[in-house]
Amino acid sequence: MKHGVVTGSSRGIGLATVELLTKQSGFKVIGSSTSGNNPLDNSNFKCFKLNLANSDSITEFVEDLEDVKLDFIVNNAGILLEKWDASAINMKELKQTFDTNVFGTIEMTEMLIPRLNSKAHIINITSDWGSFSEQNFDAFQPHYKMSKAALNMYTKLLSKRLEEKHIKVSSLDPGWTQTDMGGKVAPRLPKDVAADILNLLNDDVESGQFWHQGNVRAW
Repeated sequence: MKHGVVTGSSRGIGLATVELLTKQSGFKVIGSSTSGNNPLDNSNFKCFKLNLANSDSITEFVEDLEDVKLDFIVNNAGILLEKWDASAINMKELKQTFDTNVFGTIEMTEMLIPRLNSKAHIINITSDWGSFSEQNFDAFQPHYKMSKAALNMYTKLLSKRLEEKHIKVSSLDPGWTQTDMGGKVAPRLPKDVAADILNLLNDDVESGQFWHQGNVRAW
């Protein structure tokens, strides 16, 4: 039985992921939401309250896990605060974005690393917008893009650090997906990304890579 954490599991990609994983015979999943509520009712699923921008909340979430050992972490929770056509830096929004997407995600992950089993897998949900190889690069959404670029670097650094423990670390670019953030006209569905995540967890992939739809993509 594989035990793991999926943050931001009350909607979008996170909800689709916990729905898919808990349909598998060998998965028990702990999810998170800012309210602690989740629409999924499954005996292999629990949801706890978590605000990644608050260190006390992160500590309480980790304590809620009790002594469970983990086989995977899917760092899915994230925020995008700026308008789609915004390019100017707003320091308040930049700090809020990094508090959740970078600092909180890293803080929680670091607290959970001692709980990871050998051959565990950490998957950071990042974005094409956090890559330096984005083909349609523009100046918009700067706070979000910088936060995901930082999370991509954390993937690379952590993969090296955990190499001897045989723990894999991956970034995943979900592509343009129909979520509250992506909108209803996006070509991908949350369940498509959930399938990508399940495949990464099941496959013996190389650590420290950036994945998109089953293929390694450029950083």
